[in-house]
Amino acid sequence: MAKPKKLPPPSAPSGEALSQVPTPQIKWNVIAAIGAGVLVAWVTAFLLVPYVDYWAVGVVAVLTVVLIGLGLYAWNFTRKQQRLVEILKGATDDAGRKAALEQLAGSDKNDAMSAVARAQLLAREDPKAAIEVLEAIDIDKAPSLSQDEIRAVLAQLYLVTGRVKDARPLADRIKVDGAPIAKARAMYAAVVAETFARTGAAQEAKKLLEAQRADDPEVAELAPLLYRAQVFTFFGTKNRGLARGAMLQLAGRDPNMLGPFLVKGSSVEMQTMAREVLSEIGFQTKQKMKLQRGT
Repeated sequence: MAKPKKLPPPSAPSGEALSQVPTPQIKWNVIAAIGAGVLVAWVTAFLLVPYVDYWAVGVVAVLTVVLIGLGLYAWNFTRKQQRLVEILKGATDDAGRKAALEQLAGSDKNDAMSAVARAQLLAREDPKAAIEVLEAIDIDKAPSLSQDEIRAVLAQLYLVTGRVKDARPLADRIKVDGAPIAKARAMYAAVVAETFARTGAAQEAKKLLEAQRADDPEVAELAPLLYRAQVFTFFGTKNRGLARGAMLQLAGRDPNMLGPFLVKGSSVEMQTMAREVLSEIGFQTKQKMKLQRGT
């Protein structure tokens, strides 16, 4: 009888997935539309001078200054995001992660976005160190465009390290619909739904997941997070068939992804289902949850 072959550890989000992160782009079409609107506003203001004196011109001048300020802020924010994404894209292996961490080592300790990047790189090998990096951030003082991202990443780390109660206050403040792109919405929804489901709000979690399709090619890298959230959610709503279907989807990608449902603290029913799913696809659980192909 052949000796069972051990499976490799599951892939980490800091590896291949990071290399697929889209680089933020400056939306020139939006800038052009705003510029055209400002030009029209100035023309209109001068046309109104005979009727309202220079009040209209003054109002448009103030609005123009505000828009320029916002534009410069958005420009700097996007350029910084582009730099960080390019650094993360190179972190596809241990050497790449080490090099990326060295590049970020000189970053301002108060730079929230750089801190998130460092935490993502540390999470694969040392989730606790990643949590410490994010906990040092004053989220309310971070750039508004990155606050929910910080909350989502930190909440996800709390979930995978068993600190579910600590994840709940963060999840309560995440605005899923406010995410700028589909991938961000999928991530936020998955993290918030899993947190809700594991803290007694499974019905709320189910409503969140109804707006997300795990099989959508646009969010393919995040499908495991969504399926994982579905398992916890459907167990909470007692939809056992749907929970089993989500488990099968996870096992089909990597049987090790069922590990969280086999750990101490999971319900006996959840552990039993996970073992049944693994057996169904030809794997069996061994000590310390190492999965091995049956002979």
